[in-house]
Amino acid sequence: GPTITPSQKVYAEGSALNLLRRDHPSPALVNAAQAPSDAKPNPENGTFTLPCNSSPHTDTVLCLRDGSYLVPSEGLGLSSESQMPPGPTPAPTGARSGISSAPTSASPATSPCPAPSYHWFLNGTDTNETESILTVNPTSLDQLGTYKCQAHNSVTGLTARMDIEVEEMLPKPTVMPNQTQVLENGNFTLTCNSSPHTDTLLWLQDGASLAPSDRLGLSPDNRTLTVSGVTRGDAGAYQCEVRNPISTERSEPSNVTVAYGPDSARIDPPGPIDLTLGSLLTLSCVADSVPAPSYRWVLNGTNTNENGTSLTFNPTTLDHQGTYECQAHNPITNRTARASVAVRFV
Repeated sequence: GPTITPSQKVYAEGSALNLLRRDHPSPALVNAAQAPSDAKPNPENGTFTLPCNSSPHTDTVLCLRDGSYLVPSEGLGLSSESQMPPGPTPAPTGARSGISSAPTSASPATSPCPAPSYHWFLNGTDTNETESILTVNPTSLDQLGTYKCQAHNSVTGLTARMDIEVEEMLPKPTVMPNQTQVLENGNFTLTCNSSPHTDTLLWLQDGASLAPSDRLGLSPDNRTLTVSGVTRGDAGAYQCEVRNPISTERSEPSNVTVAYGPDSARIDPPGPIDLTLGSLLTLSCVADSVPAPSYRWVLNGTNTNENGTSLTFNPTTLDHQGTYECQAHNPITNRTARASVAVRFV
């Protein structure tokens, strides 16, 4: 080792070590501020302080977070001993005393924020489920409705909530009765059988939506449609349509027929008809009626036993001459319309 002459000063071991450390920079002079073992998480919008314990001979103290230099800001303050980070140089230059400029290795002063506690509710009732994930396999309509997730942070005291609707895929509704015949000026009622979880129920006639009117009434839940003072225009195919946020279904048609007539009848060709004996003649009876009427032909007040819509005959004697009458009868309305024509031979 080197020799010490009498003219040289002799230093104690500790002083010599300190001198060596000033002449030979070493990271060991800087001790990191360690977080207490029982440190609690800092709530958002709270405050925390980190002291940096280092040698009193430090010329420059810089603070870093995740390896990046920090500068004072509205939410970050530095004591008077701390320094601004260097300009464009990515790392600080060495102090004039030769102290090492190696950054302090520090442990985080805060631990990660704790996971929230969870509670699940169904239609306002606690399900006693406390996991972050709730798995539902609905087997009954009681499991449908509003599910609420409630997440609570015991440190911040804050609670977040979110709702989600679990809806039923609606089944196809049915209309009862599926076929109706009603007398003109009468009344009829149709009922839509659908899921109780239906949000919207509409009625349609021949594909067009129906709205309440003086003759058309709906029950409070729209499931029953009543039509009074029925007109011929009320005949058609009726359907109910059900909706909720995830599905729309429409029933099969319920066919409504309106029985009416006949108001009148006519015979083609019109009379009087001049006919030559032996000439073939066909008379047709026309009557507007629902259901289609039954027909009867009468000659001079006597039933001919002909019951079709037309009468064809080949007159060979004068007995075929006279007044032919058509009688059109509706068995539902019990109405009969008559028309007649005179046939004479020339």
